[in-house]
Amino acid sequence: MKFDKLVNDTKSVISFEQISEPRTKEVRLRIIINKSNDEVDLLIYPHPDSNVTTLCIDFPDVVAYSVIFEDYTIENKEEVYIGQSFRIYQKSNLLESLLKICRDKKLKHFSLVCFEHIIDIITYEDVEPKVTEVSSQTT
Repeated sequence: MKFDKLVNDTKSVISFEQISEPRTKEVRLRIIINKSNDEVDLLIYPHPDSNVTTLCIDFPDVVAYSVIFEDYTIENKEEVYIGQSFRIYQKSNLLESLLKICRDKKLKHFSLVCFEHIIDIITYEDVEPKVTEVSSQTT
């Protein structure tokens, strides 16, 4: 599954599960999230009545990433992005800051707006994350 498909998903909410740096040839950053159309399902997961899909998002290369507890974030109305829970930014403060450091590089800003966390990932422009469904628990 492509990340772009998730960007077009306007019904899902997501929760952060895990992040790791496998540092293999294929994967530099791995993020595990849970996805549902109902916030309550994310809160009660792994209860058998929850309707949740777990996704693994692998980034083959990464410039920077951050995980911030949602309570400590402020929305910037000047930033430009597409998507809701799964976002790709055209303009963000983080992206602009890193472009000053990586002057000759073209960068791309992905974001996962989770139930309690915001995960920002900066990659090179030509990097596409690989999204794999790990499990699906539906009732």
